[in-house]
Amino acid sequence: MLRPPRDFSKAYTEEELDEVKAIFRTMPSYKDGHISTTDNTFLYASIGYERTSEQLNAYVQYWNKNFGGMIPLDELIKIFRTIHNILEVAIDRIEAYDKDGDGFISANEFAEFIKVIVIHEPKLQDVSYEEFVKEADIDLDGRVSLDESRAWIQKRFQ
Repeated sequence: MLRPPRDFSKAYTEEELDEVKAIFRTMPSYKDGHISTTDNTFLYASIGYERTSEQLNAYVQYWNKNFGGMIPLDELIKIFRTIHNILEVAIDRIEAYDKDGDGFISANEFAEFIKVIVIHEPKLQDVSYEEFVKEADIDLDGRVSLDESRAWIQKRFQ
């Protein structure tokens, strides 16, 4: 069942999130709280999450790179709780890009983060890693921690 496009300037209600969960569980590849990214487009259409093909491709790349081609229901719901506010999404999701778990954002991790976030916030499109480090590295150690990243995101989205 396809839904009409949703107004994403408003937060999802708990009832709407329950509906998303129910629809998620009907996807052909659903198993153990996950679906394959092959169901990505159909899932979003089914819940009225209308996006461009560029955005849908970026989401697939995100899920492929960060979750091995699977979309975990709990991660999707975390995102949908804040999807109406891209600042909240960016602050919440930056940690997912710390692939090596060292608490810092490397050049490659930053590039992956920006690739997805810029779809929702085009003003970040031309930010280089060098510019990011220059602006975000508060303690001047040459690296940007997750906390410094969150502070930078907050400042950039104002």
